[in-house]
Amino acid sequence: MGGASDHGGGPVTQTRRGSLTRHDIGLAALAVVDGEGAEALTVRRIAAKLGVQAPSLYSHVAGKDDILELITEIITADIPPLQLDPADWRAGLLDWASTYHAAFAKHPNAVGIIARRAVTIAESRQAYEDVVAMLVGAGFAPAAALRVVLGIDYVVLGSILAPFSPAFDQPLGDDYPALRTAIRATEPAEVDRTAFREAVRSYVAGLPEPS
Repeated sequence: MGGASDHGGGPVTQTRRGSLTRHDIGLAALAVVDGEGAEALTVRRIAAKLGVQAPSLYSHVAGKDDILELITEIITADIPPLQLDPADWRAGLLDWASTYHAAFAKHPNAVGIIARRAVTIAESRQAYEDVVAMLVGAGFAPAAALRVVLGIDYVVLGSILAPFSPAFDQPLGDDYPALRTAIRATEPAEVDRTAFREAVRSYVAGLPEPS
């Protein structure tokens, strides 16, 4: 059956007629988004990626919203099960943030779509449930636990949606000496990952103990 070489923008092999699955469609859709951007995601483009006719996809998916659900499922499947302990809730938050970021950062073009959609995937809902339950078990009030979780969400998704390195890929002149020196002292391939790790660690370390 057809599938991507990975979950990225690699080639999707032709699918034999009659063997098409929802997972094939999700992989092809994710490959289109990864390689060409969210605006390129159409049923016709996915079908071309799979080597089939566009109408054949509608035997497996209801439409674009259904395809976006498949993309979300595939990305979310890369997040390993959480091992959370209320007695060490800070470590639990860091583990969740790290695995969450690692899975979604592979697909930055998809994050802009997913971040604006309702959370309907069972695995995603369960992850939020587990983290909130851990925090409540540690002594946080439910509303406070939710705010902590949302803070992690903002750091993870924001770091992917608005990375620093592409914003300053042009040389700076003498009007910005401090910024120019700082940028020259960084490694472009690492600055976003390092900044994310430092931001999430600072956020978690700064959270007050539950009262």
